[in-house]
Amino acid sequence: MVELSVVIPTYNRAESLRRCLMALGQQTQSAADFEVIVVVDGSSDGTCAMLERLSTPYQLVIEQQPNQGAAVARNRGAERASGKYCLFLDDDIVAGPALIAEHLAGQRGSTTGGGVVALGHLDCRVPRGADGLARQFAVWWSDHYAGLANGRLPTDVDCWSGNMSAPLDAFRAVGGFDPSTGRSHDIELGYRLERHGLRFVYLANAHGTHDFAKTFRDILEDAFHAGYTNFQFFQRHRAVLPRLPLAHFADARIRFRIARRVLLGLKPPIGLLGLCSTVLGRGRRANAWYGLLFDYFYWRGVACAVPDSDTWLRLTMGTAILMYHAFGGLGEAPGRFVVPARRFARQMRLLRIAGYHVMPLEELLAHRRAFRLPPPRSVVITFDDGYVDALDHAAPILRRYGLPATLFVVSGAVGGINDWDSRGELRGRRLLPWPDLLRLGNSGVSFGAHSRSHASLRGVSKGQLCPEIAGSLAELECQLGKTVRSFAYPFGASTPECWDAVREAGFWGACGIEPGLNGPGRSEFDLRRTEIRGTDSLLRFALAVWLGDGLRGRGAAAPKRGV
Repeated sequence: MVELSVVIPTYNRAESLRRCLMALGQQTQSAADFEVIVVVDGSSDGTCAMLERLSTPYQLVIEQQPNQGAAVARNRGAERASGKYCLFLDDDIVAGPALIAEHLAGQRGSTTGGGVVALGHLDCRVPRGADGLARQFAVWWSDHYAGLANGRLPTDVDCWSGNMSAPLDAFRAVGGFDPSTGRSHDIELGYRLERHGLRFVYLANAHGTHDFAKTFRDILEDAFHAGYTNFQFFQRHRAVLPRLPLAHFADARIRFRIARRVLLGLKPPIGLLGLCSTVLGRGRRANAWYGLLFDYFYWRGVACAVPDSDTWLRLTMGTAILMYHAFGGLGEAPGRFVVPARRFARQMRLLRIAGYHVMPLEELLAHRRAFRLPPPRSVVITFDDGYVDALDHAAPILRRYGLPATLFVVSGAVGGINDWDSRGELRGRRLLPWPDLLRLGNSGVSFGAHSRSHASLRGVSKGQLCPEIAGSLAELECQLGKTVRSFAYPFGASTPECWDAVREAGFWGACGIEPGLNGPGRSEFDLRRTEIRGTDSLLRFALAVWLGDGLRGRGAAAPKRGV
């Protein structure tokens, strides 16, 4: 009895399929250990005749059906499978000689109760004379697998059915591929398999080569369909949102975001975009152009899937978290960290007049925990350290405009002074005592922790992290009688170990000081914040809220390629 069933759906690729099947005949694994099931999905190019003539050392099973798509064909093949494990392979993949052996070893070596979803390695081979977009696509493809090879843990969004295996009983238990999810049917299956108890493993030596023959138009149409079906996937399984390219609209650099919005507004024809690509030729500018094109078509597909403008705005407008420190009264000069009260009042008035949805940080974190998209034009106001002027100057202005804010308190310095800045305008500034913090809390300001001593947490041992993080939480909740959900890293310094310590302490999220907007793909334990300086004009403030302060520093990396 065979141990592994290889399922290959095919549609009008007779020659590619022949090469695929011939490569499977050259495996190091004994042909007695596996079968190959080819599901001919309505092909009209002589595929069936080619298969009837083909002689293979392994058992070859041929199934035929009217053209219903790859997901239905894969399910049809899995119905006929008799092995313990099922390997899904695309018809244009040329398997390396160890591909079958590696998948079998990966499945047999699983020590988890539910088993594994094993993801083989795929190279992308483009033909000579391929256009620039196809060449750039091959680079993206290579980068994806390089990340896995370098230790990035695979997830459901890496679950590409071109070279993937899973236990057949688990596949059947979750109901197989869902054809209604379109192009995302493989990663949607991966999501359900993970929830069923399987984990993902990457098999670097389960090597196959993808003969990539898609044209400029084919690639962009694929990007469109990826965006369309990714949104449908999110609607069905909301918890997958942070792992999809769908979550990263706000993460691109400002110029990239503006160019994307211009293209989405103009919707130029593919022919014109192809002409522009020809003019650009090769080089860094051309590669950036191809990245923009792929991204634009992905989001064009999303826009077609989104049911209404409100959902589109929720998905594409990241949340700005504003960061303030101190507030100056009459006679105090503005500085980087000291915002004059009159200027702060004008800023709050602008937020109210412009119709921004100003929410407490806890509300944003609650949206994140429930995988809900926050309202469009959302803004969060935060104050660091807890200076007395937050009560004297900022709180009355917030009450006047009915706006919430979150104050990050250095719990071990309450009632004292700023003694952590060796120099600068905040050195020696007075901090609120506990009774005044309680008064501030009764006026609508919520609280977050800012450590016990305002010491930098980068490079600190786990044993030292706990008193600074969990200790500050315990002190604040005890003294204030309120639940504290958020944390801010002193000096913005953090590491993945800090994020873990904040999560383990029971916080819902934490803020750094990296500028930018926060889309749903941003980790809630490393949220970006927009620094508002005391010298900022009202126009500069408006741009900071809109763009996430990208004018001061470099934005995030270019967006991820669509799935």
